[in-house]
Amino acid sequence: MPKVLRPPGRRVSVRPTARGWQAIFFGSLSLVAALLIGTTQIYQLAYAFAGLLLAALVLGLFFSRGLRYARRIPGERSTVGRSSHVELTVSNASRTRSPNVEVLDHLPERRPFRGPPVGGFETRKIREPVLFAKRGFYKLGPAEIRTTDPFGLLRFIRRFGARTEVTVYPEVFELAGFLLRGKKGDAGTRGSFAQRGDEFSGLREYRRGDDRRHIDWKSVARTGELVVKEFAQESPQRHTVVLDLHRPGIGVTEAEIEDAVSAAGSVLYHLVREGLPFRLISRSLGDGLVESVEKLRAAGLSTVVVALAAHTYRTGGLVSGREGVFSGYVRRLELAGADVRVVRRPGGVAALAGSRRVANSRGAV
Repeated sequence: MPKVLRPPGRRVSVRPTARGWQAIFFGSLSLVAALLIGTTQIYQLAYAFAGLLLAALVLGLFFSRGLRYARRIPGERSTVGRSSHVELTVSNASRTRSPNVEVLDHLPERRPFRGPPVGGFETRKIREPVLFAKRGFYKLGPAEIRTTDPFGLLRFIRRFGARTEVTVYPEVFELAGFLLRGKKGDAGTRGSFAQRGDEFSGLREYRRGDDRRHIDWKSVARTGELVVKEFAQESPQRHTVVLDLHRPGIGVTEAEIEDAVSAAGSVLYHLVREGLPFRLISRSLGDGLVESVEKLRAAGLSTVVVALAAHTYRTGGLVSGREGVFSGYVRRLELAGADVRVVRRPGGVAALAGSRRVANSRGAV
């Protein structure tokens, strides 16, 4: 994301400091006393307080007039639960030295920064770590620059409404020993919900066991004989990754959702590295997953299921007896022909097949 220096905030707020409130109080008290008593010296004291405040206003605006502020995210992807960095830039477009600077920004929580004065035509940068607890879209900002006059009577607040959008990705791991392999691996490319390639090779006579979805109905209508489309053996296969976040009966915990998304992201990252085409869909498989695996197996396709042991994400009486139910469900999937990988707490996705965390980079999935 390119760095853009924003012009000063259009709205400048002026508020008295604690010392400024004291000057206002004693100035007002002097003016009231002068009106009651009529002494010239007390009038002069009231005028002195008023003149001091006016001078503080003029000097404060003058010395802080050239301050600029910008926010930039370096060239690294932001991942949930891992520290990223944001670069804050305060610059002075005037030739006069600014007062001490206090920056207040939302990253995304409210966070103050104090800094020394910024010299004429100088720039100061602050590199600050940020941590996002959840994946999603964040907007950093707005920000404020706060300065005071040389007497410390007034505080000047310049507001910068520009926001920076940040996309926080789920945590992704390298799946060591995962079955799916493409051009970079030695194993075949038949994998989870894999389909034949789209490269058409020709037509041939229908044989028992052929997939009826590949019947060429136009040829059937023309010749009256069943023929099927044949595809090149070397054509790429497409894999479908299905993300199921629906669990009827018991509410899904946030940790379970995050691990499910992380597992799906890790599988997609693996497919990208292997050069395998894929698609991602989010849907509820319900209780028909075993039947779906059996149908895919009958069609000559293999299936990999990454199952989350939901009972390990909960505590209390609800988890009693659920280990046996879950083990039985995994056993049924395996008997149907699926290769099942289980994600449990506290290890999570990191413990899945000896996974390694993927380093932060813009090129990762």
